[in-house]
Amino acid sequence: MTVVAMVPLMGSLAIAVDFTEMSREKQTVLNALDAANFATARRLTEGATDDQLRAYALDFFNANLNKVDPANTTLSVTLPSNTVGGGLLKMSARLDYKPYFYPVFGQLVGKSETDANQKISFNVTSEVRLKNTLEVALVLDNSGSMTKTGTGSGQKRIDLLKTAAKQLVDTLALQAAMIKQVDRPVQFGLVPFAASVNVGPGNGNASWMDTEGLSPVSNENFDWSTLNTATKYAQQTNGIWYKRGSGWGADEGQMLTRFSLYRDMKVVTNHERVTNSKRVVCDEYNSNNTCKRNHDEYDYIDSYGPFASWQGCVEARPYPYNVNDAAPSGGSANTGIGVGDPATMFVPMFAPDEPGNHWK
Repeated sequence: MTVVAMVPLMGSLAIAVDFTEMSREKQTVLNALDAANFATARRLTEGATDDQLRAYALDFFNANLNKVDPANTTLSVTLPSNTVGGGLLKMSARLDYKPYFYPVFGQLVGKSETDANQKISFNVTSEVRLKNTLEVALVLDNSGSMTKTGTGSGQKRIDLLKTAAKQLVDTLALQAAMIKQVDRPVQFGLVPFAASVNVGPGNGNASWMDTEGLSPVSNENFDWSTLNTATKYAQQTNGIWYKRGSGWGADEGQMLTRFSLYRDMKVVTNHERVTNSKRVVCDEYNSNNTCKRNHDEYDYIDSYGPFASWQGCVEARPYPYNVNDAAPSGGSANTGIGVGDPATMFVPMFAPDEPGNHWK
């Protein structure tokens, strides 16, 4: 009974050991094939001949097989057309794996020595597309939490992120410079992980900014038509809202936009007492109508200054321009009113007011 039980146990052990080793060798061959393909693609762009490329691919492939015997592998290289350029560089490899223990088990169960010692063959392939620009989109978190200090670093998270992103761009650009078949082998895009992006306050009058309030998102949360008094009202002309009426003072005729809101918001910067404006105010009277308790009051003149200024943040453009690279072309400062789509322009961010008494 013991002998009978040993046969399946030995078979299971043999299959487990051989399967593990077979999987390892197969993965090694695949890794060597990928490495050889990428390396040969670079040599191809440098102008090597077909024979040189095939010899280089074989040497590189064999050098990366590690413990796999090159005699058990066969490499096939398919080069792209020399006259067309680009295309695919294809490689395939065959691995003939010879099991260690399975032949013994096979003979124990009645297989012939020839059948039990047959090799197990695998085919793996690898392809590299030539003359193909790599587009890399970096989705970076630039929200408020990134101002916190990174764990164990002593630096702000946003500074660590900038350093890492620059290193990635430099590394990829350096590698891309070795590719000769493509004018721009790698291109980068920056996708902010936040509600707005800061382009710098110096770009307030840039041609791609919505300085006239023409974008469909520019007037969200603002109903200029509610400014409708006789001497101070808003009027829309060619899609642009203007300040009309003498009540606007020196600003009459100016545009109503998010930029104008920043300019119009004022705060008390100085609360100055008027000289000789003292007056006595009675708080409580006696029964004979004389003052029992009083206090002094004064007149004041308030000075006003800017409450806030645009700090450079812009909002995302409406669909589909929030997911494509369409150039801004919709404002009068760029191509003229009615030309292009105003939705392509970038709108300054305007956050809702928060409660508070700023001047105090």
